[in-house]
Amino acid sequence: MFCAMERARILIADDEQATCRYIHKQIQMESSIDATVDFAYDRDEAIAMLDENPPYDLLLVDLWMPDGQRVLDKDAGLKILRQSNKRQPVSQAIVITANSSSETALEASGLGIYDYISKPINYTHLIEVIKEVLSQRNHEPLDQDYHAAMADDYQIVGKSPAMIEMMTKVGRVAKSEADVLLYGESGTGKDFVARAIHKHSPRCDGPFVVVNCSAIPSELIEAELFGIGKRVATSVDQRLGKFQQAHGGTIFLDEIGDLSLDMQPKLLRVLDYKEVQGIGVKTQQVDVRIIAATNQDLRAAVTVGKFRSDLYYRLKPVIALPPLREREGDIQLLASHFLHKYARTLKQKRISGFSDGVLSAFERHSWPGNVRELEKGIEYAVVTCTSHQITERDLPPENFDQRAESTAPIDDDDSMEARLRSLLDTTTIKEASQGFERLFLERKLEQNNWNIQATAEQIGIRRQSLHRKINELGLQRDVSQF
Repeated sequence: MFCAMERARILIADDEQATCRYIHKQIQMESSIDATVDFAYDRDEAIAMLDENPPYDLLLVDLWMPDGQRVLDKDAGLKILRQSNKRQPVSQAIVITANSSSETALEASGLGIYDYISKPINYTHLIEVIKEVLSQRNHEPLDQDYHAAMADDYQIVGKSPAMIEMMTKVGRVAKSEADVLLYGESGTGKDFVARAIHKHSPRCDGPFVVVNCSAIPSELIEAELFGIGKRVATSVDQRLGKFQQAHGGTIFLDEIGDLSLDMQPKLLRVLDYKEVQGIGVKTQQVDVRIIAATNQDLRAAVTVGKFRSDLYYRLKPVIALPPLREREGDIQLLASHFLHKYARTLKQKRISGFSDGVLSAFERHSWPGNVRELEKGIEYAVVTCTSHQITERDLPPENFDQRAESTAPIDDDDSMEARLRSLLDTTTIKEASQGFERLFLERKLEQNNWNIQATAEQIGIRRQSLHRKINELGLQRDVSQF
């Protein structure tokens, strides 16, 4: 809850009603968000609601929407943002869209949006952004329950030798001013480690700014990182980039392996000279520490020309995060931690533990999604559990089948033939389709050295869609060395 404050007011303007309902559901599930939500399914309805209602604290706006006559208007989102600035300039806005161009992206940035979320939506990230916006409302502090939840969100839990070794390196690096590269499979907690480095560094009192390099459209990323000047595009006002926002603190560049070759030399200049040049802005000095993260083998990407060697070597030192399957003794510790967290936040305090069968299932599972998969599995179990103890029937069934083969490398024709033949023994067409999709994506990702952008372009889908499929299928690269 946001104590001593009125409930926040949110307007979601998107013609996809299912998307609106799902965002609303995610907001309702967050105990730390106390808000009323209004919906507008076309441009004219959204503008009317801005004119007729008290000011909103947050707008979530799609760029392309129909007008009141159901005719598509590609500038609808910009018109809504302009009207919002006229009527209630204190509002924050998040743009959510599957469609963009460099012109509309720049203009949206100039209208003061807080963040830019691409479809398909990463709802976990969206909720975190919503929390950030609402926590700044009137600059009032959040209550103790919210701070406790945030502390849980970013607490690093582990006592295995692999984790102790990793955290020892983190402690040494944190005390320095060195830029650093974090490497680890998806779900290993690279964002947690980045926050730990910042928290224990000399910059701990400065800002910590997060940028997901894979989530920002290519036509927008330069403006997002380095800023834009006045009158660069219609209605654009000067706006600071993420590097300027991080001045005096730390910037966390997640998924840096997806940064385009055009942007990589510009980032290298920031690393070398600590200066940035935005669009239509003079060069500016920035005092910022860079923490980058990737789940890709950047050395292999350098070999095939997908990542600059000078940038790769400039980002060292490298801290490797161990996958959950290599963290002996940590699974039960993490499970207990997440059970406590979600029993409290979801108000299910009657749940006190796990059955022996659940703990055995956890130990047998290969955890291709690592700590994130474990956390989401326990969150699901807490929601579905009807007794005082989580049992096997409460676990998400799609996560605890025999999936060990999903991460096995495809290394010869006999292996491929055997796996294809096994698809003929599946029961349903859905199982066969998912099995083939898994094999297809494994092969294409290996062919491209797990370069997400290159693979997405080869198979004809958007990068964000490929990320979603990788997470859904639990695909992970078998990297023995980095």
